[in-house]
Amino acid sequence: MIKLLFFLRAKNQVMTPRAPLLLFVLALPAAAHDLWLEKDSAGYVLYQGHRHSAHAGAEVVAYEPGAVKGATCLDVGGGTKSLVSGKSHPVKLTGDCAALLVSFSTGYWTKTAWETKNAPRTGVAGVMKSWLSEDAVKRIDRWTPTVAQPLGTGLEISPVTDPFKLAIDDKLTVLVTENGKPKSGVPVAYQGDTRGVTGADGKIAIRIRQGGMQLISASIEAPLSDGNADTVIRATALQFEVHK
Repeated sequence: MIKLLFFLRAKNQVMTPRAPLLLFVLALPAAAHDLWLEKDSAGYVLYQGHRHSAHAGAEVVAYEPGAVKGATCLDVGGGTKSLVSGKSHPVKLTGDCAALLVSFSTGYWTKTAWETKNAPRTGVAGVMKSWLSEDAVKRIDRWTPTVAQPLGTGLEISPVTDPFKLAIDDKLTVLVTENGKPKSGVPVAYQGDTRGVTGADGKIAIRIRQGGMQLISASIEAPLSDGNADTVIRATALQFEVHK
């Protein structure tokens, strides 16, 4: 069963349902956090916290630099290359991209009646729930038709048309993919609020409600059979800016 863990999460909070689509509560370690990318003079900086979402809490929180597993840069000509990440927090990525996809994982989590550990379930007594956390965030700064295609193999959101032509109250159709293929039935959130689920073609139309930085996000949970956790939780976000 596909389940929304809505918005990009660091898998560490007990969630409270906010819409009929949220029919479950998943016990996670502490406060949930979002990922986002900001531009700097040399390229990009990856942050974790709540700056662009509706969630309350610390604006920026620390994470282990090793959680960044990869960064794929798409240039305006449609070519891709990997960006090397820094080794300190916040992680910096040097480059100039039409779109940048960053994959991020805090690894395995195991919840017992006493604690939640950032570790696989192997050898842990009294396990109530265990999961593997996999996240991604994609920032788009310039449009090229290649941006409409997925850049990675995990859960990913891509705009079908140029998002920079949008004005407030316009709708943007996005495509949700997993392993490069359309993913149906995935709940999708805009600025933290669930707006619907993807159709059989993996697409959903989202209305732009405000100007400035936009975050469209989705999460799924699926069984995992590697012996280290019960499920894998994949979360992803699409980030771009509307100036009109």
